[in-house]
This record gives sequence, C-alpha cells and structure tokens, in this order.
Amino acid sequence: MTRLLRTVALIWHALHPAQGGAPQPVEPGGVRECEPADIRGGMGLYLDAAGELRLFIPNCRGLAAPVVLFRLKREGFSRCSVRMVEGGLLIQARR
Repeated sequence: MTRLLRTVALIWHALHPAQGGAPQPVEPGGVRECEPADIRGGMGLYLDAAGELRLFIPNCRGLAAPVVLFRLKREGFSRCSVRMVEGGLLIQARR
C-alpha cells in the first residue's frame, strides 16, 4: 500500500507546476535520493555541474514514469529516461 501511495504522490506532484526553491547541489555523476514531494520545486534544482539529473525515488511503481517524463520535458530536459530499478524509480535527464 505504501508503494501505491508514494506513486500517487509522485504523479500528483509531477502534474503541478514547479514552485521554485533553492538548488540542491549534487556531486557529478551522483544519484540523489528524494521523496515524491521534493520535485515540487522543479527538477532543475538537482542538476550536477555538467547539467545532468539523476534522481532515485524509492518505493515508487513504474506507473508514474510517463507523468514524470512529461514533467521533465515541460521543464526543458532532453535525453530523459525513467527506469524501474530495485527499490524504486531512477530518473535521468540532461539540460
């Protein structure tokens, strides 16, 4: 049940416009683990110095992938992918 609720939360936050926030620096090539609500400020907050985005959202189902891809494209990202990996969703994109 927790995975379903987290997936619905991710879909909900991905469908609403970004509300700004402070950048969250990420090590180059690193993957940042985040909660579904963390994307509300915009996915651009989690870029590394090379303009790469790598987020891991634990305990989410692949059902959210198309909505997350929509959000990434809407924010101007390219080379976007959302994959199911052990334990959750891995989101990758480039700006």
